[in-house]
Amino acid sequence: MASIDKLISKINKAKSAINSFKGIASKFSSKNFTSALDKLGEQAEEAKRSLEKRRTTLEQSVANNKCKLYGKFPPPEGYEELRYPLEEDLDNYITFQTRLRRKREGQNAANVFGDTGVEIMLYIPDGLSSTANVNYTSKDVGLFARGIQDIREEEGIGATFNEMGDQIVALAKKSAAAFGNKLTANVGNINDGKASNPMQEQMLEGIGFRSFSFDYEFWPKSVDEANEINKIIYSFRTAMLPDTFGSEEDGDAENYFNFPNVFDVEFEGPVRDVLDGFLPMVCTKCDVDHFNGQKFATFTGGQPVSTKMSLEFVEIKILSQENYQQISPLGDKSITGMPSLRDDATNTNNLRNSGMDLTQISTATGRNRKGNPNREDGGGG
Repeated sequence: MASIDKLISKINKAKSAINSFKGIASKFSSKNFTSALDKLGEQAEEAKRSLEKRRTTLEQSVANNKCKLYGKFPPPEGYEELRYPLEEDLDNYITFQTRLRRKREGQNAANVFGDTGVEIMLYIPDGLSSTANVNYTSKDVGLFARGIQDIREEEGIGATFNEMGDQIVALAKKSAAAFGNKLTANVGNINDGKASNPMQEQMLEGIGFRSFSFDYEFWPKSVDEANEINKIIYSFRTAMLPDTFGSEEDGDAENYFNFPNVFDVEFEGPVRDVLDGFLPMVCTKCDVDHFNGQKFATFTGGQPVSTKMSLEFVEIKILSQENYQQISPLGDKSITGMPSLRDDATNTNNLRNSGMDLTQISTATGRNRKGNPNREDGGGG
């Protein structure tokens, strides 16, 4: 969009140049250079009409792009939409949409973002990266273990007890020699000029949960934008914090934490079709530097001139091959990953709080186990 704006600016400059040419033409006309000037004037008018048509086309293209951006995934009904920057439109955004947390019954059970949620649209910060890690560990798979495996895979195992017995005896002799070397502190191996090979193998341990950091600087240019910034900070901190509640039997004792809101974080704009997305996440940290590392400075009314917000998130699902298909632009969307209890629970919260009965909830969550049911594509990046 920025490149289109630059092109429109160039067109406007060209129009100014044409108007200047008309002034010069009037002077030439007074000198009776009318024939050549008439031809040049016609060419200038034609160029002006062409430029005006081009500018109109480009402005319409900009308007259409904005409609596509805001119309592709409108926030669910009842959700508040917040955006920064508010004073300008960007080609690409990253959106943070809360799922509803569970509404509790009993005393002191009221909470925020249990009935309605929020969708926050922010610029994509510099230095944003994604990782994919698989954890392995080294394991000794020595002579004895390999021998047992050979016996297991031997064709005809169990055909006769004698054959199996011979294999076990041979294995026992090898193991005894190795054990003897250990008892003598490997003196035998030293004399023979050799060392034991632990015969290690890489064993898959699993996949960890990915974490992400997002750093933002806010520079309000108007009162409306300042209010929007304050709402954004408030919303992140409110959504990340658990509320407390107690059962009816416990009276006023709020002896339970209610799980905070889960976020569906997604790219919007052309970059969505290129970059890998995110699995559902929870916010683990929201730091606010109220003056962005600068000296104390505020506008009239106390609003800081600049504020920095640092967010940290961790995904609630592991990045298995199946889950990766759901967040990659090139992924096979027919493949779904292992269900996540936390993921299913927050989807159920959204459906329960929307008024569905248990049968409808069961049908909906069984049909869509990934991401946010408020989005047509299932969400989750």
